[in-house]
Amino acid sequence: MKIYASSSEMKDRLLRFYSRYGSELNNIAALLEIKLKQLCLAYTIQNHLPAEAMRVQTRIKSYDSAIKKLERKNWPEFYYPTEVISDLVGARIVCWFIDDCDGILKFIESSSQLSILKDSLENYIENPKESGYRSIHILANLAYDSVKNDSGKIEVVDDQIVCEIQIRTKLQDAWGDITHEFHYKAKASGVENHTYEKFLSDVASRLRIEDDVLKRFREVYQDLADEKTKKGMREGLDSGTYY
Repeated sequence: MKIYASSSEMKDRLLRFYSRYGSELNNIAALLEIKLKQLCLAYTIQNHLPAEAMRVQTRIKSYDSAIKKLERKNWPEFYYPTEVISDLVGARIVCWFIDDCDGILKFIESSSQLSILKDSLENYIENPKESGYRSIHILANLAYDSVKNDSGKIEVVDDQIVCEIQIRTKLQDAWGDITHEFHYKAKASGVENHTYEKFLSDVASRLRIEDDVLKRFREVYQDLADEKTKKGMREGLDSGTYY
């Protein structure tokens, strides 16, 4: 059973958390980016794709965004905000080709350093939202070294934090960026327009067709990746060697 607290109390608690752990959150986001980039590198090598075929971005949810999320949740009680906000640290993987979204998801599932939370998978590529939004969402625990201050004694201890990872194509990502300002912010302000939503959904459906068409170009890019491999132009992190 959730306990709800006063908004002022939770705002103060959240502010103290950001003041104390802001630097650690940035380090966690950087660690998450490294882990995901390595998985993407492995995937592109295995599938004979250029390294550029996958892009990884990470971000920390801002204090203002966290406040808005708590407000939408009606100010639930928490000790750490990660107890009620699952996307405090987030990442996005953008793929050239739509079938690579499922492919990199399987790589993440096999990772020993990321543990996907049970029943957290939301596949909006296969089951798009009414607006046409398409993306794969998962929540995963990331292991990291946490700095603890116990009465002046500083320790580094094993810890983990839940992160949100989104996986989508370049076309889906472009659609999301364009519609975010016009659609989601409008809905958050209480503006509803079903005709507009139908238009957005139709555009997203056409882009899905183009995503399927783009798969035909895979062989071209796979040949390009093979050429890079032969010339030693694919960088890896294995003792400074090249892939």
